[in-house]
Amino acid sequence: MEMYAANIQRAAQRKSFENYKDYLSSLEMSAVICGFKPVYRQRITQLTNKSNQFNLTTRRYNENEIHEVSVSHNHICLCGRLLDKFGDNGIVSVFIGRINGNALDMELWLMSCRVLKRDMELAMLDELVKEAKLAGISRINGYYYKTIKNSMVSEFYSSIGFELNKRLENGDSVWHLDISDYENKNKVIKIIEKENLT
Repeated sequence: MEMYAANIQRAAQRKSFENYKDYLSSLEMSAVICGFKPVYRQRITQLTNKSNQFNLTTRRYNENEIHEVSVSHNHICLCGRLLDKFGDNGIVSVFIGRINGNALDMELWLMSCRVLKRDMELAMLDELVKEAKLAGISRINGYYYKTIKNSMVSEFYSSIGFELNKRLENGDSVWHLDISDYENKNKVIKIIEKENLT
């Protein structure tokens, strides 16, 4: 009920801004982006099994599998919690990437539809690139597997700077992003540490 009321407040505020970026700034958004901490594992599992529209590979995981990738030295896993002046949206985005030499193969990339168009995907990507560089990675490989429900993200990689490798007849596609000269894309969400939250 609180989340519903908060969305009504956000919608009302949107109407008072002609410029969308100004509206986003007015939300005073902040995000906690971290690994798969045990406290978040159940929510992460839930998202992997119910998010269909903004889900580039639609791989499904059970809670044990989420734990396994979270402790794997061959994976980079991140989840994002988005807050703004109207409330806490909770965990809304999840990455699972497998390290493959100097590349990171994205096995899962999803976001809750309730935070679409708020630049959370850019904040997540910035943090992913930072973690990837720390792991000696220079390239991120992105995969889009077409389903009945996820057509809205068919060109998502292109919109955030990835280059197309190949597009298959069934609608699937493979992309890559060289991150050596990557510049952060998020301009409106403040990244905060979990320890600073009450």
